[in-house]
Amino acid sequence: MRPSLLGIWTADELEVALVRTACGDPQLETALDMAVHDGPGVFALLSAGLLRVQPDVDELGGGLWAEVEWADVEDAVITGRLRVTGEQLGALRRAARTSGMLPGT
Repeated sequence: MRPSLLGIWTADELEVALVRTACGDPQLETALDMAVHDGPGVFALLSAGLLRVQPDVDELGGGLWAEVEWADVEDAVITGRLRVTGEQLGALRRAARTSGMLPGT
């Protein structure tokens, strides 16, 4: 495993971390699939501060966990931290609604 302190991961490692986090939650799995494949991708989310990555925190070990800060997507676009096309923004908005992780949803 790469040193997590460096914060340097491949796209595959980040996608696996998202899958681990969403495992067993069909809504979240669908939302993450939309965000990664139809949205701007994991590196854009990471660089915008919308993807939080943590080393494994349980006794099982063996990988990273990651989650998208869904509630901050609109702010990231407005402030320019996240640059997306109209199609990517639409996919992120659908993903955020689908995730069930937004306050009030």
